[in-house]
Amino acid sequence: MVTKKEQTYLKDIATTFKERRVNSVVGEILQEGVKPTPEAYQKAIRELTHANLRLRQLDKAKDEFISIASHELRNPMAIIKGNISMIISGDTGTINNEIRDVLTDVMLAVERQIRLVNELLDISRIEAGVINFNLNTAIQMEQVAQLLVNSLRSVTENQNVQINVTPVDGSLPPVQADHDKISQVLINLVTNAMKFTKKGTITIETRQKGDDIVTCVSDTGPGIPKQHQNLLFKKFSKPASESAGTISAGSGLGLYISKKYIEKLGGDIWLEKSKPGEGSTFCFSLPIPGSKKAKEVAENIKSLQPIKEIHFSSQVK
Repeated sequence: MVTKKEQTYLKDIATTFKERRVNSVVGEILQEGVKPTPEAYQKAIRELTHANLRLRQLDKAKDEFISIASHELRNPMAIIKGNISMIISGDTGTINNEIRDVLTDVMLAVERQIRLVNELLDISRIEAGVINFNLNTAIQMEQVAQLLVNSLRSVTENQNVQINVTPVDGSLPPVQADHDKISQVLINLVTNAMKFTKKGTITIETRQKGDDIVTCVSDTGPGIPKQHQNLLFKKFSKPASESAGTISAGSGLGLYISKKYIEKLGGDIWLEKSKPGEGSTFCFSLPIPGSKKAKEVAENIKSLQPIKEIHFSSQVK
């Protein structure tokens, strides 16, 4: 006799397989009006359970391959970058301007590849659920924004782009977050804006909304057409050409990683507005320390720590 629990389990697995675009072995017995025998249900459960286990094994193998390959790629690229830097700085002797220009192009290409490798490593850790978060309850978002602006000032001036932090009236509460992670999120949003704001202004603004602090990055670039906005925050997804807007260059991973980080920290990230020819505004929120969401995030991250320790210890072995 097939129990109701077994029927529910079978249908749940079948739904999962359908979402993954895998041909379900129970397609026939789930058709409306068909009354399968108990033996058919039991066979389908066994086959689906085996196939589901196989898919999990393949997913794990994929994650391990990405992690190992990324590590192996990053080491030689770091050596190449270091050697090229020495040549450009004149440590190996004088070079002419033509060679310097060529090596500078090579350096930029290597840096892009290193960023891609780092993003792939972040993806593998995120999807394995073992990314580390070091929560800090005293992070002032306007200070994080100002530090980033100061570090990018010379770059933006060379691009005829002004980057500013809108002054806050009074003082805002701090946020609970991981300083390195939110700095990476802000860098992703600002560098996206810089890519296609050939001339204009990039503005970072912070404000309080309930128990959250909202940070927004606005630009005066070409904007993102409505038909391409559904590609935002998806892995490896982006508009196909520069005319599409401020995210069409790069790996298509920056916004996806940013979304995962912000969600794990109890916030949200979204496209506030964007119109062709008028620029775009991206925003993200983070909880204030002591708020209900902040407490839930802190407890969740604390509870996952033993799992992370087991994962990393198994990788070392």
